[in-house]
Amino acid sequence: MWQTLQNSPVVVALAQLKFNVPNFKMEDVVKQCDVQLKHTLPIRRNNIQVGLNFGRTAIPLGESKVSGVSNAEIGSYIYYTKSQKIKLEISKDTITFIDENPYLSWENFKSQAIDYLKILSPVFANAEVSRISIRFVNRFTLDDFTNPEEYINTLITSKEGETTYPLSQYGFRLMMDVPQTDIYTIVNHNVENASQGKYLYTLDIDVLDRQKLVFDIDTISDSLENLRNIRNKIFFDTITNKTIELCN
Repeated sequence: MWQTLQNSPVVVALAQLKFNVPNFKMEDVVKQCDVQLKHTLPIRRNNIQVGLNFGRTAIPLGESKVSGVSNAEIGSYIYYTKSQKIKLEISKDTITFIDENPYLSWENFKSQAIDYLKILSPVFANAEVSRISIRFVNRFTLDDFTNPEEYINTLITSKEGETTYPLSQYGFRLMMDVPQTDIYTIVNHNVENASQGKYLYTLDIDVLDRQKLVFDIDTISDSLENLRNIRNKIFFDTITNKTIELCN
């Protein structure tokens, strides 16, 4: 039902799950999923969180030795490709899949995200999913931005027509609720005057579903499809045909 753009403006695509697992242990990810994840994401980085407690130790000004107690633990694992264009981050309550490669299609992006969730399923089989979201950052190069209405349907303005002076930067943020659902959206617009008279227009669309679900691949897949339809409606409602033509 959505038209296909020959040259996609997507520069970053992201899917994220917020979850709750009773007695979750970060090391279980490595024990049960590390080998499979490294087939396509060969590099793993361990992010360590460190807590320091100095008790009642006084810390004087200047250079001095102090004693305290530290508590270091793994905060997250980040798996990524050698190019670092694809990343999978797993923390204590979040799974985030990020793709910064040239965007091929929704089917390609979604299938990759689902494949990684399938690998993680043994660890998260008893998880309660408290939020599912997708985020797409789109970027367009405009030859002129004298009249914003030529490119954008959603504007913050008090009157029609051209701006009084040439714009150097233009931006605003919208938060919208989808009626009769637990879904809300965050849409950021930003236009910057780049070199040689070009303008870079960034349309950042984040769609989030707060409905609580079980960690089930089919259920997650259906939710992602629903979020994608909402994202696409916002995308095509926001930009004009002139902007769409830049992608064909």
